[in-house]
Amino acid sequence: MKSRVYAVALVSPWLAACGSDVEGSPGTPVVPFVQVASPVSGASVDEPVVRLSGQVTAPGTLAKLTVRVNGGQPRPVEVAASVYNVSTFAVELTLAEGDNEVTFDAEDQGGGTSVQSVRLTFTPETQAPRIQVLSPTAGLAVSARRVRVELTASDNKGVTGLTYSLNGGAEETLSLPASAEDILSFDVTPRAGANELVVRARDARGNVGTSTVGFHLGGLSTAGGLHSGALRDGRVYAWGRNTRGQLGLGAGSAAYSNVPQLVPGLEGVVSIAFNQSFSMALDASGAVWTWGENSEGQLGHGTPPEPGQPQTPGASLSDSPARVPGLTGAVAIAAGYSHGLVLMEDGTVRAFGANDEGQLGDGTTTSRNYALPVPGVTDAVKVVAGSAHSAVLKRDGTVWVWGRNTYGNLGTGTAGKPGRPSADVVPGLANVVDIANGRDHFFAVHADGTVSTWGLGASGQLGNGLKGVGVQSATPVKAHGVTDARAVFANGNYGFARRADGSLLAWGQNGNGQLGVSDKADRVEPTPSSTQVSPLSSMGMGATHVVAVRGDGSVYAWGWNLEGSLGPSGIIDRWSYTDPIPVSLP
Repeated sequence: MKSRVYAVALVSPWLAACGSDVEGSPGTPVVPFVQVASPVSGASVDEPVVRLSGQVTAPGTLAKLTVRVNGGQPRPVEVAASVYNVSTFAVELTLAEGDNEVTFDAEDQGGGTSVQSVRLTFTPETQAPRIQVLSPTAGLAVSARRVRVELTASDNKGVTGLTYSLNGGAEETLSLPASAEDILSFDVTPRAGANELVVRARDARGNVGTSTVGFHLGGLSTAGGLHSGALRDGRVYAWGRNTRGQLGLGAGSAAYSNVPQLVPGLEGVVSIAFNQSFSMALDASGAVWTWGENSEGQLGHGTPPEPGQPQTPGASLSDSPARVPGLTGAVAIAAGYSHGLVLMEDGTVRAFGANDEGQLGDGTTTSRNYALPVPGVTDAVKVVAGSAHSAVLKRDGTVWVWGRNTYGNLGTGTAGKPGRPSADVVPGLANVVDIANGRDHFFAVHADGTVSTWGLGASGQLGNGLKGVGVQSATPVKAHGVTDARAVFANGNYGFARRADGSLLAWGQNGNGQLGVSDKADRVEPTPSSTQVSPLSSMGMGATHVVAVRGDGSVYAWGWNLEGSLGPSGIIDRWSYTDPIPVSLP
């Protein structure tokens, strides 16, 4: 009897040290003992549901095991079959936020009982999922009405929900990323002007991460033959040559301005496009405004004549902006050398101005001083206009061209006259996300980041390593070495590609330093341009000079400066600037 008492006396301190409250039962030398293996007492968890596991030692055969959370109602715990009087268990419990006491009560068949408690702290995990929008970047100005959004979403507990909304619209559900490195992509249709994209990611705890990106649809900078423009806060600023009223400063204004001036009478403008000696602007209401040279009816200020009657000739120029009649619901504009194009909300196109090569696309070569629909063009997301040709990018990634074909402008495999007065697809060109054109050459960016070019290549503007008299391509060829282009820009006989990181590649004619590469040598292959305007937001190109807006909104110009075409006062007239110089708007 003394030895039995002595054994109990030895075991009891050991059980007490393990945190058990052991009660002896008459006739039972050892009571059940509960040991929680995981999580240990004092642990902190970040999920409300926790799985506790451990074992029960019951020499007297275990009768039941229950568990309570914070003194609540006991619930039974299932145990595995006993091996040498030891049974294992695992149970899931829901904890309250903060400190919790979990109590196990064990009882054997002889009535012996014991209690084991562990303390656990539940601190909710509050880390929100992380979203990184790779494209579009904040402050970017896009020119196509189909914008590819690319993003990553990650969370330490896993993303359980992902949505986006555009301009306060309904939330659209996105597929979940397979991993933190998985890049998700989808297309949105922006409105003309400012746009706000909001992406939200949720995790299992209900934490929400949000990323908001603002971007712009429309041109923020532009250039014509020798005049230039920039858009800020809905107002248009213009400078340079003004011999045909192309600055829009009104009657009696000077023949040129070597500093930016506010164009009066325009408010709420969302896009501008200049070329040669006339100017276009689009406002937030969907109205189009034009001014400057009008010898070919390129201002579109006329009205359709009565059937069988000739059109009424318009004024030779307009020195103040005037609204193009009959146009509502416009979302984008493009200025050719002597004609204009307008993209409508429904994806159709209107055209006006010179039509000697069929560039209005109406099946004739009759010029029009009023806007008319381009037959057969639907679902367009971008319009561009060149010397005497026109083109659209469609939502399906195809490119449709009409007008001049002297240098293979149409991309059909043949070159020469006459042009084609109706729109048709460029064969073999697919998955295009952006287009641009110069005087007589074209660029097309593909979804894989490569650039196809065609048309005139005499100055190396095709970027395929060739230049010289007679160099041209009537079918698309690849610009050398371009693999990560996101947008393209062109005019005259040169062009640029904006890369994924916002930097620029330039190629083609450079006699006036218009490539921004610190010299005046032509480039027959894409070459890195000045980093001063990186990351690029918007670019407008004249025949021999460039106006660009950087991502922070600052304005720069480079190339040929004549009659104030570059903007800053105090710089040398009739001089080529091979690197960007800052332009201050009033």
